[in-house]
Amino acid sequence: MDIKTELRVLRRTGKFVLGFRQSYLALMRGDASIVLISSDCPERLKRELQAVTAMRGSKLIDTAISSSELSRLLGKPFHASTVAIIDPGTSSLGKG
Repeated sequence: MDIKTELRVLRRTGKFVLGFRQSYLALMRGDASIVLISSDCPERLKRELQAVTAMRGSKLIDTAISSSELSRLLGKPFHASTVAIIDPGTSSLGKG
């Protein structure tokens, strides 16, 4: 699975939220099935998301993509260190 290709598919067909706060809230509500973390995400934020995903039974994926590229792949003009996937659409992210 090429994560960059899957993010482009997610952009067109799925539902997601960007940024730590929105991702954290989506996890706490039980809306997010998977969270992607950029390579330059601060360690403190990673630890907090690891704790919440373990508690909620969601999946956490640490990517090798920078926050600027992660946002660009999802069509946003700002940097975001995390992406919470609410509905993967036709992408294979969060499935299996």
